[in-house]
Amino acid sequence: MMEDVLGFDPSQLSVFNEEQPKSQGNPLIYRTRPADSKSEDGVYRSTIKVILNPHNLKESVLEQTSYGLQDENGWFTIVSSLTNNDTNCPVFKAWKTCRYSKDPNLNAQSTTKDKGGRGLFDKRFARYVTVQVIEDNNQPDLVGKYMFMKLPKAIWEMITNKMNPSPESKKAAIPVMDFLFGRAIELEVKPGPDDPNAPERKTRETSYAGSELSEDIVSCINPDGTAILDDSQQAILDEYVNQMTKLVWKEKDPEKRTANLATINASENTVKLREIYKEVMEQIKSVCPNLTEELGYKPWTPEVTERVNRWIATVVAGGDPASMGAPAVVKEVAEQVVEEVTDSSEDEELPF
Repeated sequence: MMEDVLGFDPSQLSVFNEEQPKSQGNPLIYRTRPADSKSEDGVYRSTIKVILNPHNLKESVLEQTSYGLQDENGWFTIVSSLTNNDTNCPVFKAWKTCRYSKDPNLNAQSTTKDKGGRGLFDKRFARYVTVQVIEDNNQPDLVGKYMFMKLPKAIWEMITNKMNPSPESKKAAIPVMDFLFGRAIELEVKPGPDDPNAPERKTRETSYAGSELSEDIVSCINPDGTAILDDSQQAILDEYVNQMTKLVWKEKDPEKRTANLATINASENTVKLREIYKEVMEQIKSVCPNLTEELGYKPWTPEVTERVNRWIATVVAGGDPASMGAPAVVKEVAEQVVEEVTDSSEDEELPF
C-alpha cells in the first residue's frame, strides 16, 4: 500500500527519531568539486532538489558507516553493519580487540596517527540523500537525473532547521524534500585556500557558505527536463500550495495549524492532488534509484569477506596489512583469531 506523501510529516524521518549512537567512483553519486567548475572564479554552482526516498519515505536519509582498509592489493572500502546500529561488524570487533588490549603493539594498531598510533582502522561516516539535479552548467548531462549526494554539514543543517524545527520555536515543519512542493538548494561550493605548504587544503576545506534554500516551491522535473505536471495538474498543486502557505506553513499557532491542516486534507482539491501524486510517485520510482538498497549495508560477498578476514587476522596479530607482513604466528592462528573476533558477543557500551 502506497504511503500518503501528502500527509507525511518531514520531522518524522527515522533519522530524527532514532537514538544516534569510501565510496569512490560510484556513478550514482553526485559530486560538486570546485576542480570541475567551469566558472572563472573556480566556484562550483548548481541547483538541486534533495528529495524523499520514493521507495521508502521514512528512510530518506542514510547515515552510512564504512571503513577504508588497505592490504597488499591496495585500498578498499566496506560498508559496515554499524550503519544499521549492528555492532556485530567484524572490523568493529577487531578494533575493540586492539583498542582494549594490554599489548602496546596491538593498542597502536587502533590508535589514530595524530595520537602516535598506526591508525589502521579508518572509520568513515557519511550522510547520503537522494537528489535531482535541476541545473548544472558544469555537468549539463546530469540535469534531470536522480542521484545520491553526500551531504556536507552546512547543507544538512540548512535542511533540518526547516524540516525539524524545535517545539519551542512553534514553527511549522517545511517539507523541503517533497517531490512537488519542496524547495531547491542553490549550491555554491568554493575551493579551500591555496596553501603552498599544505596543498591538500584546497580540496579538503571547501566551503558551502554561499548556498541558499529557495523560498518558493520547486517541483521535480522529468529526466528530460520537461515539467512533471500538465497545466490542469499544476493548477491543483498551486491551489494546495496557496492554502498550505497561508494556513499551515505561516501559521504561528500550533493548534490552529493542526486544525487548518485537517481542513485542507479533507478538501476536494487535496483529494484530486492525491490521485495526481499516485501517478507522480510511480513515475519517479521508475527512474530513481533506491538509496538504502544502493548505499546501505548489505552482507559482504564471499570475496570481500575473505579479504576482510585476512586483513583482520594480520592486524590482530600485530602485523602490517598493507604488506600482509605479520609475525609468523599469523598463518598458524589466523583462522582462530578471526573466529574469536567475529564470534564475540560483547554488548558493552563503546564509542563508535
